[in-house]
Amino acid sequence: MKKLSLLLVALTVAFAASAGVMSIKNSGRHVVKNHQVVTPAITQDEAMALQANQPMRVITSMPEGELRTYLRTGGQGIFPNQDQLGLDLQSGKMDMVFADNNVVYLKNILFNFGATYGSSWVQGELSEDGTTITVPMGQSVYWSDYYQDDIVLCMGRTELVYADGQPDHIAFTPDYSITEVVYAIDGDKITLLGTDGSSETGQDMSRWNAYGLSCCWNSDGEFGGCLEWDTELTRTETTVVPTVIYDQPEGEMATYNRAGQSIFSGYFGVQSSPFVDKMNIVYGTDGKVYIQNPLWWNKSYNTWVWGDYDPETGIISVPVGQYLSYSEDEEYGVQLLWGSSIIYQDENGAYIFEYTIDDVDAIQYKIDGDKLYLLGCQGDPNAEFPDYYNATGLMGHFSNGYNFTCLEYVGPNQPYGTLMNIKPAVPSNATNLSWYDMGRTDGATYLYYTLPTMDVEGNIMEQEFISYSVFIDDDQVYTFDANSYPSINEDVTEVPYSLWSNYWDFTPTQVCFYGSNHSDNPIFEHRIGIQVYYTVNGVKNASDIVYIYAGTPEPAVPANPEAGYWYDYAEYGSNYGYFSYTLPTTDVDGNPIDQYYLSFSVYTDDDQIYTFTVDNYPNDLTEDVTEIPSSIFAFSWNISNSSTYLYHPENGQLFDHRVGIQAHYTVNGEKNSSEIVYITVYPYSGVDELMSGKQIADVRYYNLAGQEMAQPSGLTIQVTTFTDGTRTATKVIK
Repeated sequence: MKKLSLLLVALTVAFAASAGVMSIKNSGRHVVKNHQVVTPAITQDEAMALQANQPMRVITSMPEGELRTYLRTGGQGIFPNQDQLGLDLQSGKMDMVFADNNVVYLKNILFNFGATYGSSWVQGELSEDGTTITVPMGQSVYWSDYYQDDIVLCMGRTELVYADGQPDHIAFTPDYSITEVVYAIDGDKITLLGTDGSSETGQDMSRWNAYGLSCCWNSDGEFGGCLEWDTELTRTETTVVPTVIYDQPEGEMATYNRAGQSIFSGYFGVQSSPFVDKMNIVYGTDGKVYIQNPLWWNKSYNTWVWGDYDPETGIISVPVGQYLSYSEDEEYGVQLLWGSSIIYQDENGAYIFEYTIDDVDAIQYKIDGDKLYLLGCQGDPNAEFPDYYNATGLMGHFSNGYNFTCLEYVGPNQPYGTLMNIKPAVPSNATNLSWYDMGRTDGATYLYYTLPTMDVEGNIMEQEFISYSVFIDDDQVYTFDANSYPSINEDVTEVPYSLWSNYWDFTPTQVCFYGSNHSDNPIFEHRIGIQVYYTVNGVKNASDIVYIYAGTPEPAVPANPEAGYWYDYAEYGSNYGYFSYTLPTTDVDGNPIDQYYLSFSVYTDDDQIYTFTVDNYPNDLTEDVTEIPSSIFAFSWNISNSSTYLYHPENGQLFDHRVGIQAHYTVNGEKNSSEIVYITVYPYSGVDELMSGKQIADVRYYNLAGQEMAQPSGLTIQVTTFTDGTRTATKVIK
């Protein structure tokens, strides 16, 4: 589904008479649910004819030639209106450039298209007698980096579809059989031929069933967002529109990292903030350079300004007054200027912000190696308010004189200027890889890692340009499929550093895999790894693939667990006690062990093993067992890998003086076990042990929830550890 899935409609039809718009609103239904795109069969000849008309890229800059401006004085259109579709009379302008060789360029050929996607031009042919303009279908009017797809011109039909007697959604069908449309020229009037809409007058339900000039996504024919019919244009006086450079000029491009400060006009008045983000410069021919988004605060325009570059001095001169944006309807835009700002208190103590525009011809940058300095700007970002609003620098300003947008400068504590070139670099390897397998097919298994922030030469890398892939076994790249991962829209093998999923599927330090490597469909056989990429201006460099080996381990002897404490609830009339412990994560040699192969048993008194019965644990067990896997997930919380509730036998005591725990590690049928680690509970023998030469090493206190306390308070469990490693636990009331 593309961006304009908003055409999907819900059940309510409303008339907005005051605005002349009828819209089908989304009233709570997920907008993607009812979308239908009916794409008819297309012959090979039709497909070839349509494809032949598609340029390599959308035209966003005004071509050369005679400019004529036309007002839309007739016709209707269906178009996006926030989260719904609108139907209205056409309005606004359409510019046409009449070039050499009977070539004509039409700007924003579809009503309201520019308001949705930005301005674009398509090419047509003027007849020899000057009475018609023929425009081929299939031309690109918008390119989406996100979808990697074009929106192209086409003829199409919309239809209002009902469900249960109520308007449900609008279906769109592109008409690929029409490969061109014709505009008839009659003096100052131009009329689009071959569109009918509805034969009825006024705005009624049938107006949603229209046939006309439209657009669709090139890959699947999905509605591109606009459809119009009965279009009529009347020539009007042409306003000279300033040049705004939208397309990336030809030449070698370098990306620079910003520094410095910005004073900008915000919702709550004037604000101040450090620079962020990047700036691109294209070094063209004949000493020309082009700078994209010279002002950080106006980066949403994504436009370019030009300048002259002197390689001997390293100076770039950019003429002031160039436009970063321009609205033809409003007839003003944002200009690049140079100026100063000041803030002071008036007689009432209120802060007053003022700015002046300096009378200069150009602003200057200086190239020094990999750095780029903005010259002649000043400010002090470390000064206390309001001093840091007093600065000179690069300014954005509305050409109608209404207000400034921002002022950017570099303070004295920033001697390295505003920008630094970001070069392609070879990233260092990822480090600190670890693997955690929960051992359950319905669980979440994780690969942990640390992504590098430096390249192999020790230079800082920008996170924006870092990505990574996961590899398994014989350098097989792992595919994260969109069906399993709600945070992505399509299958991916390369993950951006910046992808931080709300579902915790992806973060800069971990990747989640659903299920277990010990299931019937293991994630990998013997190893898993990660490779890091650094991509700047289309140049991608990669680190080594760093693997960890996490397949079936060798049988190992687990380290001893730690027994925590015991608390008996019998004195409160219950028939169970609480036993806490910590299971090992390594073997006796200190090597990590796979928790999937780890289990434990509980012992009492003279190495008597405790049996976990179905009667005592009906929600957790299906048979009586004496060994519990460490991956246990008991819904009752009676059994876990850190504590267990143990049940007394009927009319009896569970043990006489001690309780203990033992860890097991079982691989391919071979089981190795730790020692049984006990704590002494009945009777408390601390005095006798001290008198027999034992020394206390540590005393700790825990509440009944198992949380450690600094001092005993109320009913407390006191755990005493002796120098020989033995422990005792007793109840203390304070």
